[in-house]
Amino acid sequence: MKSFFQLILMFAVAVWARVRERYFSRERILKIRDKKLRRLIKYAFRKSPLYRKLYQNIDISKAKLTDLPTVNKEYLLKHLPDSLTIRGISRDEIVLFAHDPDSVGKYFKNRYVLSTTSGTTGIIGYFLMSQWQWIVQKGVEFARLLKHRLSFPYVYKYTVRTKLRWAMIVASEGHYITYLLARLTPKQAFYLSDIRIFSITKPMNKMVEELNEFQPHYVHSYPTFLEALAYEKLAGRLKIDVDFMSSGSEPFSDHAREVIKKAFKDVEIVETYGTTEAICLANQCRYQKMHINEDYVLIEAVDDENRPVSDGVASKKVLITNFINKLQPLIRYELRDSVVIDRNYKCECGSPFAVIEVQGRSDDTFYLMTKEGHFRAFPPIPFEALFLRIKGLRQYQLIHEEQNHLLVRYIAQDSKENERIEKEIRERFAEFFKDTDVADNITVTIEESGEITRPPTHQKVRQIFSRVKPPPNII
Repeated sequence: MKSFFQLILMFAVAVWARVRERYFSRERILKIRDKKLRRLIKYAFRKSPLYRKLYQNIDISKAKLTDLPTVNKEYLLKHLPDSLTIRGISRDEIVLFAHDPDSVGKYFKNRYVLSTTSGTTGIIGYFLMSQWQWIVQKGVEFARLLKHRLSFPYVYKYTVRTKLRWAMIVASEGHYITYLLARLTPKQAFYLSDIRIFSITKPMNKMVEELNEFQPHYVHSYPTFLEALAYEKLAGRLKIDVDFMSSGSEPFSDHAREVIKKAFKDVEIVETYGTTEAICLANQCRYQKMHINEDYVLIEAVDDENRPVSDGVASKKVLITNFINKLQPLIRYELRDSVVIDRNYKCECGSPFAVIEVQGRSDDTFYLMTKEGHFRAFPPIPFEALFLRIKGLRQYQLIHEEQNHLLVRYIAQDSKENERIEKEIRERFAEFFKDTDVADNITVTIEESGEITRPPTHQKVRQIFSRVKPPPNII
């Protein structure tokens, strides 16, 4: 697909997505949703061997959504080629491309977008989408993320008066969805704005130096990392003034929002809820309510037995149906997220979409001490990115056991690889801390673990957490 046509399509989708949210009634949105759902089910049954087998004893023309079986990452991985609605793509081709470092940021077979989940629970997911579906997804996300800023004064300011500078601080060494959103962008978009990608594993002092040089208007990253940037700003090391911040992958704590607002006085902060499987699940409005993009996805809040939970009740997991991706349909796909949905909330922003609250993950920021007694904030995502680069690592857990003492527990896919994996973990941690002022004040213990279990009070394994209380003065 030609790059210029991609850009035109993306903007057309964005305009239509904005019109729907602003002017359509809830009843009209639900009709659109139900029509798209029926079309997707029929298309998947007709084109995908996986869904044809799953639905073989079901009358899909009459079946309710709850009559359909659920799918999960393990099931899709087991039947990977059959999950697609096109033939001629093998599992080996997908896996080889996904694990080739030189292929990161490129189109699979020059036609498809291939993204992977992190695989931090031991299973890597592979997800394919056509180029035009990818552009539709980007257009929707663009419109719903910047919904209150798509006005003439804002567009004029950042096109005619100055070029908008976007800083995307993300995991960039794999086929990760947020990195691909920035990387696989029509080249003409770079004439309108300056989009720069910063690796989340970069030491904070280097990150601060490069951000000071770039002077971004807009920063996208993870809430815990944005909080760490706020501490750098309050300490006087980070010298940027940001208009707009967006975040994903983690819940935004009240404390993080408070610190960021203190550091960046007039910044607007917007959360997103998206996954590798469906990036456009929900976006936050200016009244800090997260709205489900119901014209592009369907979210079911369910209990452990996949039974719907009532509005206002926290789910044990969710089942998502993505209307955009027809190359690899995801219908009632299971995610271990806990959410609370309110379909009757009348938001001041006027959105016709249901409101969702995401419980999310619960990884911690580590507050590590320099030899001089000062504290530095180290958010969890850069640590996660370090582990994701280690081949043969099935699962891990990082614990701040005591002040400045870190414990790494891991499980290898093959125990014969333990020595290599431990060596690589130690090298990566040494490299990560090398240029920081806590480098000489950290100890790391690494041990092989037989099992890393999910605590009964959490939906997900706590992979990165601290037993050390945050200090009263972090700066």
